[in-house]
Amino acid sequence: MSRFFIRRTRSITGHLFLFALALTLPIMLVSGFVGWAYLRQEEHRIDGLAERQAQSVVSQIDNRLAAFQASLDVLSVSPMLLEGDMDDFRSRLEQTNFPPDVWFTIRDENGQQLLNTRTPRGARLPAFVGRGDRVIFTEGRPYTSDLIWAPVTNQWAVTLSVPVRVPAVTGKVRYAITTGVPATYFSKILDDVPPGWIAAINDRNGKILARSKAHDQSVGKPMAQKGWEITKDVPPGQGGLWKDIYTLEGIKVVGAYHRMESTGWLIGVSALPEIYEAPRRNIITIGLTLLLMSLLLAFALASLMGQRITRAIKVLQVKAAAMRDMRVIDFPRTSLDEINDVAEIMRDTAQILRKRQDQQTTLIQELNHRVKNTLATVQAISRMTIRNSHDMAAFEQAFSARLLALSTTHNLLTDSAWSGVELRELLRKELEPFQSGSRLSVNGPSVSLTSKVAIALGMAIHEMATNALKHGALQSEAGSIKIRWFVSDGILRFEWRESCKDPIVPPSRKGFGSRLIHQTIVVELQGTVDMTYYGDGLQAVLAIPLDDADTGLDSTGSEAARATTLAGV
Repeated sequence: MSRFFIRRTRSITGHLFLFALALTLPIMLVSGFVGWAYLRQEEHRIDGLAERQAQSVVSQIDNRLAAFQASLDVLSVSPMLLEGDMDDFRSRLEQTNFPPDVWFTIRDENGQQLLNTRTPRGARLPAFVGRGDRVIFTEGRPYTSDLIWAPVTNQWAVTLSVPVRVPAVTGKVRYAITTGVPATYFSKILDDVPPGWIAAINDRNGKILARSKAHDQSVGKPMAQKGWEITKDVPPGQGGLWKDIYTLEGIKVVGAYHRMESTGWLIGVSALPEIYEAPRRNIITIGLTLLLMSLLLAFALASLMGQRITRAIKVLQVKAAAMRDMRVIDFPRTSLDEINDVAEIMRDTAQILRKRQDQQTTLIQELNHRVKNTLATVQAISRMTIRNSHDMAAFEQAFSARLLALSTTHNLLTDSAWSGVELRELLRKELEPFQSGSRLSVNGPSVSLTSKVAIALGMAIHEMATNALKHGALQSEAGSIKIRWFVSDGILRFEWRESCKDPIVPPSRKGFGSRLIHQTIVVELQGTVDMTYYGDGLQAVLAIPLDDADTGLDSTGSEAARATTLAGV
């Protein structure tokens, strides 16, 4: 019974009985993610709408205050006002096209009113000292007040004042012409706020100047304490978003605020719960409906999919066995696209495995071939070295140096996966053991050498440096070597110029180095070698074709040819 239970729990049929319940989990996760994304999108949408509405209110207030200030600027240079004729100037004010609930006053620097369009002519006028007088009379700038209680008109209002200079423009500020705007005027700006939103205009001290909801009951009261704590230090021209703010009625709202740059007033626009909670209610309703439908659909499809999956898995098992043996077989397609895709991947994988096995075999053969050729080259170098050496110490030194030169080039090629060697790097590595230092000058463009050219040129450079150390420029501190190269029409021109203190005596016979250079450059690379001896040194010019340079497997053939030739020299 135990074996039967284990077999059942591992089968597709056994798991499909749990499929109906398991399917609800990813559905719930996906639904939760979609719901979260929807709520985030709605939250950003509401925040953006609040910011746009706040900016709209700011723009309307700025436009209207700018219109008032422009009119006051015109009135401030009126000849009647400059001459102090207040009666005639009042008559002109009463003829201007201003809203009927707006009034004007004229006061001096002591705060004494000289004119008030809301009082009868000849009536005694009050004095109000300190409402922006320093800004107006000392600094000569316009001033917009916070919310004030206007005792003459007996209402909440704000005032906008501009300085009056006598004479105009360049004179001393003599008066302040002020327009009083009732708070109800600004509340009309908020009439366009959509339903479900609350907009409020607060002065610099946090008093409510106008409100779209219950304006008459709210004007003059402090704004919500938490909102004031968030915004009291916000500089003019900046704003932000607020969350979990409660209105004067105790309603939790979310929204945006902006402190006006022109007046310092704070504009707040907030969404009521009926706006910001609606997306949450909608997503809960949709989520519950989707969950119930998913459960019903999962149970209905569980039994239907059981047989189809079982048949498809059997096909997959056959494909897996074929892939294990690296056999490529075709099998009838099943009714499940996913199983067919996996079966095709298995077939392609079997083909790739077979191809990689063939490549591995080829690489092993290539490695064996390359090792044999390298050993043949080493053998040839050893024979020629011992033939030209007088004792064992000289043989060991010469042989080790040439073997190291060959190894250096091979290391560079190995680092680049035998794809090529930079000529400047090859020179640096090959000449490093000779400690030429400041006596060596290298100049030439960037040239990438193939494996064939790199091995041949590397050995040639080593031989020329060895000869320079024994008989040429590197024999004394006074000597120097200048190396330069350039490429023209596919030909690499490599120039080696030695300058010595003492003249160099041309050799009486060709040694191993000369034969090696001739074999590698002329025979193998189809190039040319020009050795010229001067009174103060030697110049060697190597011309190497680059167009027909070998890559890959051909380099091993060149090594074999060089090894065979050197062995018989």
